[in-house]
Order: sequence, then structure tokens, then C-alpha cells
Amino acid sequence: MPGCYACAILVLLLPALARAQNTVVWRTNYYSVTGTSLGEVRRSMEQSRPWKGPGQLIGQTDWRIDWRFEVKPAGDGCRCTSFTTTTSITNTLPRWTSRAQAPDELAVAWTRFITALGEHEEGHSRLALAAVADLHKRVKELGPAADCDGLRKRINELATRVVEEYRQREKDYDRRTRHGETQGVILRY
Repeated sequence: MPGCYACAILVLLLPALARAQNTVVWRTNYYSVTGTSLGEVRRSMEQSRPWKGPGQLIGQTDWRIDWRFEVKPAGDGCRCTSFTTTTSITNTLPRWTSRAQAPDELAVAWTRFITALGEHEEGHSRLALAAVADLHKRVKELGPAADCDGLRKRINELATRVVEEYRQREKDYDRRTRHGETQGVILRY
């Protein structure tokens, strides 16, 4: 079900993405969760999630933006003549495999929970897409530089800064939503 959100958002953003960047690779990975009671399902998520460590994170979104560009001497110095990006987004979510054997109230709770989790992780994905769009906009606004080495340095510094800004926005998003809790990412009856 959460994968459908990714498709819907991608379709809605496609016109903007076509102008803003070259490639988006977006995938959803799942880890299996078992159990026929609330406690069993929660324990299974804790044990089965691909990342370990403190915290109760049960879903995760990783993204990366790679950029390439060309600069060429021009009459007024040096200009960026092309700028392309490849954006990789990976959502990782639990997939409950014991649903058929579980009580109806647990199935209803799971549906509510996994829908909210998918929407929360889509929020992270939207931030990645916004970072790319902003990066393209800011590079396009760069004027010429006195020399090509200086322009290369400005572009790389700008791109790094934009990615860092959006990483901070992600942290703020998680803090504001308490990692999705305020959006309903709580498995309970």
C-alpha cells in the first residue's frame, strides 16, 4: 500500500521533475514481520528491521543526490553549460506476513499504522525531491565566474550546502512529527 503513495507522488511531481533533473531512482524495500498479537508484531518489527541501535524507528528513508556539470569559458568569464542530477530514494518499511491468522482488530490497527508510516516516509522522499528542485534552481541562478576553477568550486559548495539544508529539514520534520507519531505512526488498538 505505501508503494502506491510513492507512485502517486511521482506522477504528480513528474512535470516538475522533468524540468528539474535527469534521473530519479525510487524504490521501496520491505522487511518481514510476523506475529498474531500486538506484542508479537511489535517484537518482530524490533528484531527484523534492517538497522539496529537505540530508538523505535520502524521505517526509514535514505536518499542521495549525485550531480555532474560542465563549465566552459565564455566572453564574460566562465559559465555552467550543463547540470544534471541522479537522485536515489529508498523507503524501507515492514511487511506483515501473518495477517491472515491475526484477529480483525489487529488487522485494522496494522492498516492504520502502515498507511501513516508510508505517508511519513513519503514526507522524507518529498524533501529529497524538493532538494533536487532547489539545487537545480540555485545552480541555474549562478552567474558567470571569472574563471572555470572558481565556478566549479562554487557549484560544488552550493550543491553540498543545499543537500545539508535539506538534511536539516529532515531532522526538523522528524522532530516536529516525533518520527511520525503525530501522523499516526503508532501500532495500537
